[in-house]
Amino acid sequence: MLHEEQMEEKRKKDQEDIRKRIKEVERQEAEEREADRERKRETARRAKKAGHEAIRKGKYLWCTQ
Repeated sequence: MLHEEQMEEKRKKDQEDIRKRIKEVERQEAEEREADRERKRETARRAKKAGHEAIRKGKYLWCTQ
């Protein structure tokens, strides 16, 4: 009985550790996605501010509009 209880506690602890790791990885991925989105937004802002002439000359891509 004692051995079974210890094994159950170890299993629960391992599962909790796995959940924590998964949450951490998901959080990091979300931060990376948000940073990428912000970089793209900033590019779009600069393109709009630069105006049509800069876009025509190829400084900014149309897809950022």
